[in-house]
Amino acid sequence: MSWIYLALFAQVLSGLVILLDKFLVSSKAVSRPVVYAFYVGIMSGAVVVYFPLVSWPTFRVIELSFVIALTYIFSILFLYKSLKISDASDVAPVMGAVSALSTFLFSLWLLKDALPGNFLIGFVFLVAGMFLMSRLRFSKSSTSYVILAGILFGISSVFVKIIFRETTFWDGFFWSRMANVAGAFMLLLWPGNFTAVIKNFKESRAKTKLLVVANKALAGLAFLFVLLAIRMGDVSLVNAIGGMQFVFVLLFAFILTKKIPGHFSENVHEGNVFLHKFVSTMLIVVGFFMLFI
Repeated sequence: MSWIYLALFAQVLSGLVILLDKFLVSSKAVSRPVVYAFYVGIMSGAVVVYFPLVSWPTFRVIELSFVIALTYIFSILFLYKSLKISDASDVAPVMGAVSALSTFLFSLWLLKDALPGNFLIGFVFLVAGMFLMSRLRFSKSSTSYVILAGILFGISSVFVKIIFRETTFWDGFFWSRMANVAGAFMLLLWPGNFTAVIKNFKESRAKTKLLVVANKALAGLAFLFVLLAIRMGDVSLVNAIGGMQFVFVLLFAFILTKKIPGHFSENVHEGNVFLHKFVSTMLIVVGFFMLFI
């Protein structure tokens, strides 16, 4: 049963990653969410080390890769916009719920997959948790951003499944990640974005750049642990355990805002606020388990 611990540890790391994302986009270290989205996108280029293992893509693979890249880049851009103005412990579970539902519905439409038997129950829990969290915690702009982020991330996930039907794992993985780099550079087509990225790169300290790289390395490690858990155990249960990420986000937010309030400023220490977040998060976690088991 060691794969269960791997899956849980992956969600611990994912919880830390989302809080570090919140810290970076909310601080002066990264001037605008689009700058951080650009950094994250170009770091996908690290897969260039796998180039000797892949073959040249067909037009279909290129086409699918760019759909994945555009939906992914804009999903993280909207996620970071939401994180800039809202608590990570609010944003993470709502985006997770929206992306889960989006993935299932687009899979039904594009892949003709069957919905799981518990979909309706899971849907009710997810929507109830999202409504409770967003209705009382989010501004209109933050609600719009997190819903768009979740929908686009779901679409990106479905097209990842499609590309793996069209080509080998390594080819699909490599070319979709390289397309992320191209998607990141597309953000620079807006002159204001180009200026912000160049200015931030010149003015940001080496410590900030290192933190961005370290955070994305943690995200990559979490993804690796998820893949290992899937290989060793039950894929449905591993996916269901993904909902635990939101519990860890809430737990870490509670601890870090108490220990280092100068760096983390989540609103979690008022009794009624914490209870509200906890109930909303648990509804979403239960919804995740219903969807995947």
